[in-house]
Parts: sequence; C-alpha cells; structure tokens
Amino acid sequence: MARKTSGPLVAIGSRNRAKVRGVRKVFKNFFRSAHFKEVDLTARVKTQPMGLDDTAKGARQRAELAIKEGGADFGVGVEAGIIGLAVEKGGERFFLNVQIAAVVDSGGRLSFGLSSGFPIPARFVSLIEAEQVELDRYAHELTGAKKITEEEGVVFHLTKGRLSRVEMTEQCVSMALVPWLNRENVRAG
Repeated sequence: MARKTSGPLVAIGSRNRAKVRGVRKVFKNFFRSAHFKEVDLTARVKTQPMGLDDTAKGARQRAELAIKEGGADFGVGVEAGIIGLAVEKGGERFFLNVQIAAVVDSGGRLSFGLSSGFPIPARFVSLIEAEQVELDRYAHELTGAKKITEEEGVVFHLTKGRLSRVEMTEQCVSMALVPWLNRENVRAG
C-alpha cells in the first residue's frame, strides 16, 4: 500500500528522546514536510560502543534497520560512543564522547556525520570497559547532577548548560545530510 504523504518519511532507529528530537528538528529544518517513524532497536544494537569504528558501525546498523523496518525514504541512526585519542608523552590516555549519525536513503546511498566531542576521564572509561556498561551508569559521579534527562545528557551538566545531547544529535545529523543538501557537489556513499 502506497504512503500518502507529501514529504519524505524518515525512520529513526531509536526511541531515545534526545535522538528523536534532534533528528526531527534537523529534518524539519531541511525538509519541512518530513514525517517520522520511530523504530525501537534497543535489543539489536550494541550498548556503549568504544572506538570510532564501533560507533560508526552502530549508527549504520540503526539507519539500515530503521529504513528497512520503517519502509521509509530515509533511515537515520545516531550512536554515542567513546573514542580514544593518541597517547601523549607520559602515557596519559585521552577520550572523547561523540555522536555519529548515519543516514541512508531508499536508493541505498549512505553518509555519516560527527558531532562535537567532550572529554571523558580515563578512569571512567576503564570502569565502563571493565563492567560493559554505558556512560550513563557513571553520569552522577561524573557530573555531580542529581538527575540527568535524556535530552540534556551528561554533556549538558559538564558544559554548565551550554550544550545538550539534543544539540549534539542535531550536529551529527546535519553533517550526515550534507550530500543530500548539495547533490551537485557532494556524492553520498
């Protein structure tokens, strides 16, 4: 049965409120008549990816599953992950929490975008790796905040309210859409 909508249908590979709000805001900004469908993929994607490749793989998996299950024009996957930076003199390790968006269209074209990143102390990363848990498990200890909402995220408290998880989602989704916004200059895939 054919859809009767004027704009593109965007399948979002998450029900996380921050991701959903960020994706909706970006697509509505660029494609005013976009419609949305949320696809819950919680049980099928890895929790707390570590490394750039794992994070990108999770975002791509979410986007591809979302477009397939949602019967959509676009599938969007957003994944937050912790990436390690090169070790400096003295052996100190540095880590950033970033979000990667993958966008795939019904023709199979794929693109990725990256958000800004914020530092995560190595001691928390060691605990996360050892216990195989998400960063949220240590959110209170890391930020001192009593309550952290999905929309705010850890970043909101670490930046004293200047940047939220929704905004990080907006950043990475906007960057992933570049090929569709500039078809004559940039090719996806």
